[in-house]
Amino acid sequence: MITFEQGFEQVMAHAAITSRHELVALDDALGRIVASTQYSMIDVPGYDNSAMDGYAVRSNDIVLGASYCVSQRIAAGEAPQALADNAIARIFTGAMVPAGADAIILQEDAVVNDNSDSESKHDSSVRFTELPRSGQHIRLAGQDIKKGAVVVEQGQRLTSGDIGLLASVGIAELSCYSPVKVAFFSTGDELKNPGDTLSVGQIYNSNRYFLAARIKELGAIPIDLGCCPDSEAATREYLIRASEQADCIVTTGGMSVGEEDYVRQQVESLGSILFWKLAIKPGKPVAFGDIQGTPFFGLPGNPVSSFVTFHLLMRPWLLKAMGYSDSRAVDVSQSCLGAVAAKATFDWHNRGKRLDFLRGQASVNSAGEVTVNLYQNQSSGVLSSIAQCNVLIPVQPGQQWQAGDTCQIIALSAFGDLSFIS
Repeated sequence: MITFEQGFEQVMAHAAITSRHELVALDDALGRIVASTQYSMIDVPGYDNSAMDGYAVRSNDIVLGASYCVSQRIAAGEAPQALADNAIARIFTGAMVPAGADAIILQEDAVVNDNSDSESKHDSSVRFTELPRSGQHIRLAGQDIKKGAVVVEQGQRLTSGDIGLLASVGIAELSCYSPVKVAFFSTGDELKNPGDTLSVGQIYNSNRYFLAARIKELGAIPIDLGCCPDSEAATREYLIRASEQADCIVTTGGMSVGEEDYVRQQVESLGSILFWKLAIKPGKPVAFGDIQGTPFFGLPGNPVSSFVTFHLLMRPWLLKAMGYSDSRAVDVSQSCLGAVAAKATFDWHNRGKRLDFLRGQASVNSAGEVTVNLYQNQSSGVLSSIAQCNVLIPVQPGQQWQAGDTCQIIALSAFGDLSFIS
C-alpha cells in the first residue's frame, strides 16, 4: 500500500494529452477545450464609436449658450462625413465617430432650438448646458481587444462568455481537443438497474449512472458496457472489449481479494497494475494500471469510495488527458490536498494510519469567512453525503483540530469550482 501522494503522481505521470483535435463550429464549442491559442485578427471595436446617444462635437468649439448647426445624423452602421468647424453631428450609440470630433455630449445636456427638429433635419441647431471633456463617451478602436491579442488560450475550457468573445472577433470555428472515450462497467451479480424489481440480496447500481453523468460533465464520451457477470471469463471479455473501444477503462468493484473478485487478476493477466491499494479512507482498494496499453482505473464497488477515488484520481487524469490546463483541476498540490483554507466548525482527530477525506458542506458566513461543516454520517456507504456535500476535507494521519481551527477543503465540482465562496 502506497500513500495517496505517490499514487497521484503515478496517475498523472501517465496522463498524456491527446494528440487528436478537430475543428468545431462556434455553435457547438461550449465546454470544449481549446487545442490552439486563438488570436484576434481585428480591433474590437474596429473604429471609434459613441458610447451614448447625443452629439459628436469638437470640444474646443463648444461655448455654453451658443447655437450649433447639426450637419449630419449618424446611426450605427453608417459611414459619417468629417465634422466641419463649429458644426456638430447627431449621433447614436454604437455609431462611428466622425473625423474631427473628439467628444460626445449627452442628449440630456442638449437643448434643441424651438424652430428646429434635430431628429429629422440636418440644418437644425442645438445649444448645450454642459461643456464637454475631450474623449468623453467615446469608445476607442481596440479598446476591448487589440488586433493580435489572445482571445482564448490553448487548454482553456470554453464558457458562454468565451463563445461571445470569439464571435466578436469573427472566429466562426476553432481547433479543440477531441473528447477522450471512457469505457466503464460494474461488477457484481447483486446489482440491478433502476426500474427493475429487487430480489433478496440485490441493490440498485448507482455507480453505473454516476460514472456516465460525471464523464459527460467533464466533456468526455462515456461508453457504458453495463454490468459484468461475476466470472473469470466474462471479466476478461469485458476488459478486452473496453480496451478496444476506448482511450481509458474504468471498473467499479472486483478489486478486493474475495473469491468472486476477478478484475484485479484479469488486469494483471492482460496488462499491468502500477498500484492496487492507497492509504486513504474511503477508497483503499483502488487500482491503476493498463490493459493492452489502455490506461485502467479500478475503483471500489462502494458508491462513496467509488465517487471519491474518481474525483481525486481519475478526474484530474481525464482533464489533463483532454488538454485542460487549469492547475486547480490537475495539480496535486492545489486540487487534491487542498488549496483553499476554511474554518472548521467541528472537532476531529484522525487516529488512523490513512489519509481521511471527510465530506463537508462549505459556505461563507456573515463575516465573509469560508467555513466548513462536517456531514454527520461519514460512513462510506452513505451516498447521500456526496449529494449533499460540496467539499472534501483531507485529514492526515494523527492530525487533530478543534472548532475554529483552519483546515483545507477540496471542491467536489467537476472543474474545481468554488463558487460557494463568492
